[in-house]
Amino acid sequence: MRPARRTARACQAGAFLSAASAGYSLTWHPWLAVPGLVGAGFLLWAAASTQGAGDRRADLHERLHDAAASDAALLTPDQQPRSPA
Repeated sequence: MRPARRTARACQAGAFLSAASAGYSLTWHPWLAVPGLVGAGFLLWAAASTQGAGDRRADLHERLHDAAASDAALLTPDQQPRSPA
């Protein structure tokens, strides 16, 4: 598992716990749920941001790997002898 995905999963778990605590606080007074819901929203935003950054980094790494393989194929001399004709 990539570090970005692990961070995103941790943020999602934190958002779930924050929303659960907000739900419990809602039984006492509606305004007590606001901080928990705001925290859950922030953690979900952080999870989405981290996941997107990790995907962009993986795509860049894949493109650079493909470009290096393409360059290596162009720069490697032919291994088969050519006919004199």
